[in-house]
Amino acid sequence: MTQLRGSSRVRHAIKRGAVAVAAVAAVAVPPVATADPAVQPPAVAPVTGRQCGADERAALLAADQQRVLDRLGPLRVLNGPADVVALAMLGGWGPDSHGWVQYENVGVGLLDLPRSLDIIARSLDGITAGTVIRDAVTSGQPTGLFYRSLNPNPNFTNPYTPTFPYELVGWFYGAVYTPGITPIENGLCLYPTDWAFHERGVHAFPNFDMIHQPPEEEWLGQNPGSIPLALPKPAGLVHPRAWDAHIWLTPGGDTPITGSLNTAQYVPGHDGGIPSSFPYPDGPTSVGPRLPEHQDGHGH
Repeated sequence: MTQLRGSSRVRHAIKRGAVAVAAVAAVAVPPVATADPAVQPPAVAPVTGRQCGADERAALLAADQQRVLDRLGPLRVLNGPADVVALAMLGGWGPDSHGWVQYENVGVGLLDLPRSLDIIARSLDGITAGTVIRDAVTSGQPTGLFYRSLNPNPNFTNPYTPTFPYELVGWFYGAVYTPGITPIENGLCLYPTDWAFHERGVHAFPNFDMIHQPPEEEWLGQNPGSIPLALPKPAGLVHPRAWDAHIWLTPGGDTPITGSLNTAQYVPGHDGGIPSSFPYPDGPTSVGPRLPEHQDGHGH
């Protein structure tokens, strides 16, 4: 009975959060920020932009993994609603705009909601879009966590009902999308090609499947992909384009890998438009050549 009451609280929290996200995305207007001269991008985006060698990059990825695992402690596994509450208190992480839907080779996303709303609020057409030239991320403070259900009878498609327990499989860093200019990395050294972006779109009610709504452009990634200050169509939770660097645990290893999809271990789940919603920029906004160190399993 306690478990059922806990699950009911989680479902109600998700519904309240969904309404809050939609409301903030539609009406929140934070103060317009001025660009910091210390973080101005170069006149021409670098073609390679590798600021560290392969060994240093691997060492910093391993250190990032340790920071995340140390911070989570026992919450690397979520055994029930009480752990979800503890995770929210620890880092603000909670079910995102997909609820508890588990996506193939991605998992269930638990977002740092304040950070995510900040990215949305700074990407509103005619209000705040373009005021952030180069965003920043910090190692050990991921924007979101990825979990997969270990339940022998998981429900991958119900956004409101979790099937515990869940195990951490990875995390990601998100930032305001500026074409050709990847985020400042504090305590990390990712290659530019580690940065994909989450496509603009709507997570449509009632099941939160992703409806891609890319902006008009000559090549993929050319447009910042901000969102209009209006109700989304179809009805759902709307978000702009955003930089995304996904980092995946390697079973039995101390050094994680990067890539838009998890190729370190198979994560079963629903499609729902999510696996295809993390493309890499093309054309003049491409942030580097295809590098062998970039391990997303798709030739990038």
